[in-house]
Amino acid sequence: MNQLLDCPILGLDNDFPTRVFVIKHMPSNKFGCYCFDGIHGLACFSTEAQALEFAEWIQLTGMSAAEVSFDEAREIAKERPMPIVSLMLLDDLDDPVIHYVR
Repeated sequence: MNQLLDCPILGLDNDFPTRVFVIKHMPSNKFGCYCFDGIHGLACFSTEAQALEFAEWIQLTGMSAAEVSFDEAREIAKERPMPIVSLMLLDDLDDPVIHYVR
């Protein structure tokens, strides 16, 4: 018996905000990323305050938060080298919302 899955790909049933904040190091064009349960992704946040708090964990001076659209964040994630395969909404580090980009 064939069944239709409600959500065949993890992350497609969760809505991302239309605008998110990413962490960027302007001199090197590097972005803040995160690994959760073996999945690597571009870190993004709903608020600038959350993004800046995350940036404090990164051992690189000059990190800043940048507001981008969801589509722009997806493109940034796609441009990152492997093993980055997703965009991660990290409002809750213990339960991130994961959107795969490859």
